[in-house]
Amino acid sequence: MDTNEIKRVVIVGAGQAGGEVAQRLRQGGFEGEITLIGEEPAPPYQRPPLSKKYLAGEFGVERLLLRPASVYSDEKIALLTGTRVVWVDRQQARAARRRARAAV
Repeated sequence: MDTNEIKRVVIVGAGQAGGEVAQRLRQGGFEGEITLIGEEPAPPYQRPPLSKKYLAGEFGVERLLLRPASVYSDEKIALLTGTRVVWVDRQQARAARRRARAAV
């Protein structure tokens, strides 16, 4: 498949890598639809500081975000947080998702 034929990209995993892929696609000139799906309730954030400074109360959640949440909408990247992908059918270009359960 010629990459010029690709109209939509779905990225499963809204961690640091997924967020970076979405941004790089836009910066590289991809004009199609980009959807970034992740189970966690927040946009992509820095994991190491979470386990240290955030949990110690040294700074708020906004300082953990790799980019402000508004960047995704500004770049026309659909960000679906709190969502789990349960299966992907590459042949049919479909995926099923459901709301992720809160950790207990």
